[in-house]
Amino acid sequence: MKLILDFQPCKECHELMNELSSTKFVFADDLTKADESAKFLRHLTYNHAEIVKAVLGEVKEKKRSPEFDLYR
Repeated sequence: MKLILDFQPCKECHELMNELSSTKFVFADDLTKADESAKFLRHLTYNHAEIVKAVLGEVKEKKRSPEFDLYR
């Protein structure tokens, strides 16, 4: 699922996004990538209520839309 969010990133968001897009991060091992990504997602979840509301709204909308099983 892709979700495009329209929100105002705070100073810490900008710092975390810069870290995640740095060359050091791109070539890091999988454990480091997972830890840093989780850190950013935790920040978004705990500090930006508008993001949580948008994600919940999207999930509820996806539940209502019919899904077709292409492998039957």
